[in-house]
Amino acid sequence: MKTIKPINIFLIIILFAITGCSDVLEEDTYSTLGPSNFYSSAEDAESLLNGVYANSQGYRDMLRDYLTLGEMTTDMLIERGGAINSNTQPIEDFIFAPGHPYFQSLWTRYYSAIYRANVVIDKVPGIDMDETRRDQVVAEARFLRALNYYNLYELFGPVPLITTSETAVTDRPLRATKEEIDSFMATEFQEVAGILPTTQEQYGRATSGAAEGFLTKLYLNEKQWQQAADAANEVIASGVYDLYTEGDRAALFNLENEGDNEFMFVIPYPDNPTSGTGNTYLSHAAPPAYKFKYPPKVNFAANFKTRTELINLFDPEDERLNSFVFEYQNGAGNTIQLGENDVRSFKYVEDPNGTGDVSGNDFPLLRYSDILLARAEALNEINGPNQNSIDLINQVRDAAGVDAISVADFPTKEALRNFIFDERGREFFTEALRRQDLIRQGTFIEKAKERGKAAADYQVLFPIPQSEVDKNLNLEQNPGY
Repeated sequence: MKTIKPINIFLIIILFAITGCSDVLEEDTYSTLGPSNFYSSAEDAESLLNGVYANSQGYRDMLRDYLTLGEMTTDMLIERGGAINSNTQPIEDFIFAPGHPYFQSLWTRYYSAIYRANVVIDKVPGIDMDETRRDQVVAEARFLRALNYYNLYELFGPVPLITTSETAVTDRPLRATKEEIDSFMATEFQEVAGILPTTQEQYGRATSGAAEGFLTKLYLNEKQWQQAADAANEVIASGVYDLYTEGDRAALFNLENEGDNEFMFVIPYPDNPTSGTGNTYLSHAAPPAYKFKYPPKVNFAANFKTRTELINLFDPEDERLNSFVFEYQNGAGNTIQLGENDVRSFKYVEDPNGTGDVSGNDFPLLRYSDILLARAEALNEINGPNQNSIDLINQVRDAAGVDAISVADFPTKEALRNFIFDERGREFFTEALRRQDLIRQGTFIEKAKERGKAAADYQVLFPIPQSEVDKNLNLEQNPGY
């Protein structure tokens, strides 16, 4: 199913991106309007909500930060060359300095979005507008607030839980307990799932399925297996989503398939991107002197390379391999073979409307295949190898054109668990989910040590940005940093 992808939200994103707050707890002002005179109409409510989406979904370096933290710490991705390497190499080497700019940029971005969501949640209920839409606006803001806390929690562990826009900049909140933030996120996702619509006219907005989906992932990462299985089943039983099976599996990520109902929630980039508004992945991943189909394109000195360890997980007939570049033609017309740890993922294909270093390729944050594999994993943890888990996995494998598996192939729970994590690697490369998966599997630090990294157990969490610790004496740093 294809939905219409709006253009105007990116104008709003640009507007709000250039008015970001210097401190995540400070109140923003919007143009010449202040908090005292802005919250009066339905248009104001929509503008406030679009500001939350702007901080939650769209900015130039989000994909870079996601992939650096989510995959360069794993057996999937390395980066060589270019100025960016001074920031990516320490992350790959498990040197997680509290002053690293990527930690600060994500922390600030997420808390800015949380503040803006709190403004919507506090102020919109008092606006005279259509009641149904008003409830949905607040529900979308609650979803985005919970999603930003989910992202913070996944990176840093429990963080300060701020649920009101009235918090003063002089307040320095303590970190929430694990139980408090878990309960908060689960409750928010559960409640808004009952308010949000099943589909949205405007592409990229929150839906009930997205809320149930992130609830599934929350439960899964917390190893609450029965809750994860049940939440995943809610998504499956809704009948809203399915797997893309209309062509080669790699074609799911073609630009014409954006909006397919396998995509449950995405970072939507514009169809005609301009500098600062697009996806910059290919300019980081293209090998030297790569001959683009639609020049002129920028080819950065940076090189995002796929580890051979990942490539070796695939069967030769797996259609997902078609997302990788194993050889290419350079500008001089020579064919270049890419060798060990040098193959490139081109999951986000070249955009004919892209300009310079930006493309319009959307970045998925949640796909239906993730829900199927999440339920398969949870059921295996509950019951051991079982037919339901096998059937769910085979749906994903069938879509990729590879042979089905059977219960008899897996004598133990551990054997099927390991297969599921390999399947997740084959399915979600270049989607920044690998670190999260390896932590849940319990192999994140072990695999890093096997690659020769001086990784320690406490590095399953990143450090709180040092600037935040310096200005908030109540903010305790993560152990080990």
